[in-house]
Amino acid sequence: MKVALLTRAAHPFHEPGGLERAVYHLAKHLREAGVDVTLFTRPATRQGVFPGETVFVPYEGIRAGAHGRVLDRTLNYPRFAMRMGRLVAERVREGTIDVVHGKGLAALGYRRLRGKDGTLRAPLMTNPQGMEEHKASGLKRMALTRLRALSREAARLSDRVIATDDATRDEVPHYLGVDPGKVAMLPNGIDAGEIREATPPDWERIARQALPSLKTADPVFLSVGRIEAYKGFGDTLDALEGMAAEGTLPPSWAWVVVGDGRYAASLLKRRRHGVARHLLLAGRTSETLLHALYARADIFIHATRYEGSSLVTLEAMAHALPVVATRAGGIPDKVDDQTGRLVEPGDTEGLGRALAELIASGALRRKLGRAGQERALARFTWPAIARRTIALYEELLAR
Repeated sequence: MKVALLTRAAHPFHEPGGLERAVYHLAKHLREAGVDVTLFTRPATRQGVFPGETVFVPYEGIRAGAHGRVLDRTLNYPRFAMRMGRLVAERVREGTIDVVHGKGLAALGYRRLRGKDGTLRAPLMTNPQGMEEHKASGLKRMALTRLRALSREAARLSDRVIATDDATRDEVPHYLGVDPGKVAMLPNGIDAGEIREATPPDWERIARQALPSLKTADPVFLSVGRIEAYKGFGDTLDALEGMAAEGTLPPSWAWVVVGDGRYAASLLKRRRHGVARHLLLAGRTSETLLHALYARADIFIHATRYEGSSLVTLEAMAHALPVVATRAGGIPDKVDDQTGRLVEPGDTEGLGRALAELIASGALRRKLGRAGQERALARFTWPAIARRTIALYEELLAR
């Protein structure tokens, strides 16, 4: 079987976010299962080796600010998708592609060409990702009007549309206007072997060398992700400040934040109740340091306002960390009262109560962490997800 993976970005060629890593791991495990993978994506900004043939498609077009911002995505992403679609269509006509699997709007061009050309017989499966454009409000929602229309068009022209979580499955027909019968659930996942290899045996030394104050910190909270306002970092700081003011935090606690983004400067300006000295911004780290910090932490916090599947939550669970998170996106598929605590997005008081409960009981933290690890490894590992993906490809080809 020969599969084309279409995406705007992929690890290791672009900065490694959730989408980028998901594309890489899907390709890796499809290949290990005997599938021939060809990646179509924009030119690389980083060096690396991808598990399959790679076709780089020119992205440059209208000057529209930083890549990935709303204006860039509105003006340049559809043009890029059309260029990509023409290249994919050529491969389909040659018989070197059997199935087309697109991420976000990347397969829009192939979808449109397929509607006009009956020789393009390769079936099309689309993963709309987090559908942020459908959930935004105010001026941002207005700015994303064109992207919403394009995402609905793309979904309607696909043979299957993927929901990445049971918790958000109903959002796909609701936002995209597709027949619920076309929706299939395929989660994103983790590579358990890579996590074991990336976690250094001397993780405590490596974590302390990078952040010396961790030597005496107790407890250690950890958050990982792009530091933007919608990711709830401000809500977490509000909760911790409230706990500090009430005296419910031990004196030596630390909150480690891994990642970068525009909101990092705002976090550093917040200095009420002496919280600033407990906030440790690690920035963008190596995989080795990241997994050393997972191993060093006591509680993982993910208080995001909006979310897709949340791979960082799965990584934390794989490290047997109890998770305190918000009921956003696909997080409820992973976190419940058996593996952590869930609160509503923006509920800083509830977040504080959940953290206080876990701080008070090491036994509870260990129990939740073990259950989370078992769930992550049983339900969300890439070999199992690749097998389910191949079964969907085979179903589409049979039809």
